[in-house]
Amino acid sequence: MLIPLVKRYNKKDFDIVYVHRNDVLLMHSNYGQINYQHKDGTILNPLSTFEEHERFLTQDKFARVDRCYVVNMDRVEFFDEERQRVFFDPEPVGKTAPSAPVSFSRMDTVKDVRRGSANGSSVQNGNAQFSR
Repeated sequence: MLIPLVKRYNKKDFDIVYVHRNDVLLMHSNYGQINYQHKDGTILNPLSTFEEHERFLTQDKFARVDRCYVVNMDRVEFFDEERQRVFFDPEPVGKTAPSAPVSFSRMDTVKDVRRGSANGSSVQNGNAQFSR
């Protein structure tokens, strides 16, 4: 089993590395911070910050659509341009429909959603319809 961990170079620079669990010598907690020690002596940390999770998820068709939201673009079914929200149901009903806001600066991320689908479904945007 591979474990996604963070290899830090300094406070801002880091890489996501996948470590086989057999290569982990130990895990310990020091004042609430969890550390993994690799067999080569490297100290690694679990994903903990928003940026680390974002970098991990964007490797697999997730995209940041707002300051606090990263969404699975394969699951987006509807984009309401007027309300600037993406929905995960083809026909969202009510306020409880799962959705995420889209910031103005990230609109192109959502407007450019195009993907092939065996069932011919599509992402809808107001009057326009994008093929998936």
